[in-house]
Amino acid sequence: MKRTSLFLLFALISSNQLWAQLFEVDTLQYNGNPEQYINLVMMGDGYTASQQDEFVSAAQGLSDHLFTQEPFASYRNYFNVFAIRVISAESGAVHPGTAADCGSASTQVPVSNPQTYFDTRFDAYGIHRLVVSFNDNAIGTVLADHFPAYDQAFIIANSPYYGGSGGPFAVSTTNVNSNEITAHEIGHSFAYLADEYYAGDIYAIEKPNKTQETDPALVKWKNWLGESNVGIYQHCCGGQSAFWYKPHNNCKMRVLFAPLCPVCSEAIVEKIHDLANPLVSYTPAESAVNSTQQFLDFRLDLIRPEPNTLKTEWKLNGNILALNKDSIRIDQSVLADGNYSLTAVITDTTALVRTDGHASLHFSTVNWSFTRLFTGTQVMAAANRISLSVFPNPADEYLNISLETVNPELFSLEILSAEGRVVRRLAKDIRVIGHYDNRFSLNRLASGDYKVLLRFGNTVQTRKLVVK
Repeated sequence: MKRTSLFLLFALISSNQLWAQLFEVDTLQYNGNPEQYINLVMMGDGYTASQQDEFVSAAQGLSDHLFTQEPFASYRNYFNVFAIRVISAESGAVHPGTAADCGSASTQVPVSNPQTYFDTRFDAYGIHRLVVSFNDNAIGTVLADHFPAYDQAFIIANSPYYGGSGGPFAVSTTNVNSNEITAHEIGHSFAYLADEYYAGDIYAIEKPNKTQETDPALVKWKNWLGESNVGIYQHCCGGQSAFWYKPHNNCKMRVLFAPLCPVCSEAIVEKIHDLANPLVSYTPAESAVNSTQQFLDFRLDLIRPEPNTLKTEWKLNGNILALNKDSIRIDQSVLADGNYSLTAVITDTTALVRTDGHASLHFSTVNWSFTRLFTGTQVMAAANRISLSVFPNPADEYLNISLETVNPELFSLEILSAEGRVVRRLAKDIRVIGHYDNRFSLNRLASGDYKVLLRFGNTVQTRKLVVK
């Protein structure tokens, strides 16, 4: 989920640089564990030590504005926001005055060359208002040292003049329009959206809101055609613009202070769904429930959009038991003897997404198994798009492991004695992607009661195992 791997090299470099500078990190918005929520990280450039409060104020204003905009407003609960107080030697942003269109800026920007931490500059690639941070090594090192689990980084350049850019990091200045500029640029950086004005042939590639397809039955936003003025509009002007099409003529990706069109909004929601699972945790944490209590209680901890569009479906042995509840109670006394499987499926039914098969693309499940006789022979678990089976139990010569996961995880398996001593290491740090099935020999393991210790990513679970 996180972008740590993108900056692993920087992390390795910075760990060996004794001169690496550490900065304070402020929390602007906190909803939960950074490993489970989407993390926006803001960094200032051109702010001296005495100007750090100005930076934090600008970052807070940017964050507050972003979450007034849809779809971020609806999904605010999914995000944490942090600010890193990066200290520059000098104040401002570099303006070399070399772009051909410098003279056409509505407010003339003086030539300047301050020493800043990220080397953020106007006139990038010959365009005056294109403001870009050029010190990628410094950016990567600061993120790796302070918040490697970021999902999207922003850089705020300490300049009152109009400008910004997208790319891996959204860049803006402190101009009066900068909050809107950033809301536009995050469309590029976060959801890979294209400008809906023609920015030039160099940017002419297929994106969620840009295409060469003109067939209404095939265009990627076909499910939105006719809704809120969504259509297939030809780009204008210059270069190869006549061969490219966009979904809207009044979208924030074309003009500031307009809302995002439904197509661009959908792309952002899909990115949110890719990064954050609405299922935060569940109880009981054990997937095999052995209890002599009459009532079994099951609960989900969810991140909800506002308004809430999550649908929760509880099934017992495939039959619907309850809908749209966070918790349920099962009375074992009314159940017949036998094995039972309880499943909770969480789906976001937001009207902001019309992607074909959306419900099958993004859902979360939890599965618990229990038996009325308390002699279950199979362990099943499924959370965060993971399924796990360990069988048979009781076991004889072999123990079978079956895993399925979407996201890669490290898997380890140990057998412990009843006293907790490791007696057999069956698997250690096996990287699982997709399906993994294996059979482990229990040869020379004495008959008796043991525990199976399963480590899967950050999850640790133990199960009783009987060896015949």
